[in-house]
Amino acid sequence: MIYDTNITVETNSNIKHETQEIFDTLGLDMGTAVNIFLHQVIIHHGLPFKVVAEPNDTTYDALEGEDFYGPFYSVEDLMMDLND
Repeated sequence: MIYDTNITVETNSNIKHETQEIFDTLGLDMGTAVNIFLHQVIIHHGLPFKVVAEPNDTTYDALEGEDFYGPFYSVEDLMMDLND
């Protein structure tokens, strides 16, 4: 494969150092590892791993005691319920 473009990525120096150590043990350089990731994104048509945002204590505290009804099939339905 011909590589004909560059990507510049900013990251934390600790993350760079730790990932380089891992890639070294795998026999990979940073560019190869990034290309593997990009190929996996193409294959999966998205991120090649599950990305979730688990509710934290702040979210649970904000929801505590609230009455939610639904399901809502449109934003308008939700807004009408919130404004009642």
